[in-house]
Amino acid sequence: MKLLLAKLPLVFGFIVAACGTQDTLNLANTDSSSPSYEKVTEVTDIDQDGSQSSISERKIIREGEIYFECRDILETDAFLKSEVKAAQGFIANESSNSYGERTEKRLTIRIPSDQLDPLLEKIQAHAVRIENTNIRSEDVTEQFIDVEARLKTKKELENRYTELLKLARNVDEILQLERELANVRGEIESMQGRLNYLKDRVALSTLNVSFFVEKEKAFGFFAKAAEGLKNGWTNLQWFFIFILNLWPFFLIFAGLLIWLLKRKKTPPPPMR
Repeated sequence: MKLLLAKLPLVFGFIVAACGTQDTLNLANTDSSSPSYEKVTEVTDIDQDGSQSSISERKIIREGEIYFECRDILETDAFLKSEVKAAQGFIANESSNSYGERTEKRLTIRIPSDQLDPLLEKIQAHAVRIENTNIRSEDVTEQFIDVEARLKTKKELENRYTELLKLARNVDEILQLERELANVRGEIESMQGRLNYLKDRVALSTLNVSFFVEKEKAFGFFAKAAEGLKNGWTNLQWFFIFILNLWPFFLIFAGLLIWLLKRKKTPPPPMR
């Protein structure tokens, strides 16, 4: 009898543990199929994270354009690439074109945000004339914190589903938990991609640089002489066309002239 009484606490503890395990599985079955479980968990975690988070630094995205005239295209291109390399940046895209007497080149520069202003100052000192400058800043601190908080929540939810998957006892529970786990991991990948994008835009500023040089146009005597002859012939043709447009006036003038000549030749009637 004493031995039975001594073993009762152990039996009672085993029963409580088994009930707790069954309740956990039931909770997984109920909540994994109901969207309210995930929503409540997310809201709670976001609120807790939001109350504990403090903004240590602002997350600013800076980008812009600058358009200027330079003395030499090749020299300016080498100057810019050297400065970008020294600032630990890189050239994302480049293109060039020529039209008339102007040669132009464009560079898309990705450079650490703290090096953007020094680079702009060096470009302004190098340029012959600045045509246009436009620098924009966008504060994405709230977006950054929001994505981080939601990502943390989803990762915690992933861990919970993983633990519940270890306790699953039948195929239905396993399949249901794996579906929920796959959905959560897909959302985690999407949020992680968004967070990486924001980090890249904040860490590296984008500057579109366009620079050009204009050559002095030669006088070109023979070219201008040929152009003058061509213009003279064109003007002569237009003159004849203008004369032809006045034919009604010439007809009236000729009629009046003939009438006046006939009247002059006709002798006046004799005096009585």
